[in-house]
Amino acid sequence: MPPILMMAAALAPSQTAAGQSFEALTQAGKDAPLCTAEGGLCVTGTRDGAFAITRDGKPVAQWTAKKEQDDDRFLALPSVLRLSDGSVLVGVGVRRTQMYSGGNAEVIFQRLMLVRWGQEPSTVMEAPYSSDISIRACFSEKDMKHRLDACADQYALTSTLKPAAGTHGGMPDLTLAVKATNYPRGVSRNSDSLAMPALTKADLVEETDTACTYSRRYAFDTATRTYRPDAPLPACEDFTVP
Repeated sequence: MPPILMMAAALAPSQTAAGQSFEALTQAGKDAPLCTAEGGLCVTGTRDGAFAITRDGKPVAQWTAKKEQDDDRFLALPSVLRLSDGSVLVGVGVRRTQMYSGGNAEVIFQRLMLVRWGQEPSTVMEAPYSSDISIRACFSEKDMKHRLDACADQYALTSTLKPAAGTHGGMPDLTLAVKATNYPRGVSRNSDSLAMPALTKADLVEETDTACTYSRRYAFDTATRTYRPDAPLPACEDFTVP
C-alpha cells in the first residue's frame, strides 16, 4: 500500500548501523506529531490516511495511504528505523473495527514503508500488528452460571518487529514475533462457546494460541522490492478479522 517522499540521495544500499534498532516515537501532546527522542524526526498521520514527515522541523515527505477496504482507517505507528544511507522504515497502521451486541473488535495491520529522500516511498512489508476482540458470551442468568460470570470471549494479538543480523538486497533482515491469546481457555470464534462444557475456575486463564503464536524472519527480495518471510504466515482469522 502507500508511502512518503524525501531527500535526494543516491541508490546506496540501505543498512542499519551495528546494533541499531527501531526507535520509539512519542507525542508531546494529544494532537502533537510522533517524534524521535531528540525531536529531529517526526511523523504525523490522520485516520483518513494523510501522512507527513518532518526533519528538524522542515517537511520532507508526505503521502496518502490507500485503502484496501472501504472502512480502513489509518494511524502512524510509534517507531521508525533509520538506515545508514539516510533513508528510513516507517510503520503505518491500517485499523479495522467491528461492533457487536455487547462486544467490539479492533484489528491493526502494519504496513512498513521504505522512505528514501527524493524518491517515491514504497510499501515493503505488511503483517499483523495487534488485535483486541471481545465477544459477548452470556445472554441469561443460566449462561452466567455456565460461564462463571466470564461473560466475554476475549482474543488478543501483539507483535514485535526488530532488525536482525544480516542483509539481503542491501536491506537489513527483520524478525517478526507474534503472540496470540484467548480467554477463557478453550474458546474459539469458530464455535459456540455456550456449547462447551461449563467452565471451571481452572478455565479462567489466558491461553496462548500456539498455532497463531509464531516468529518469522524477513529478507528483502530484490525482484519484488518487498520483504518476504521465511515461511508463510498462518491465517489466524480469530485474531486478524474484526
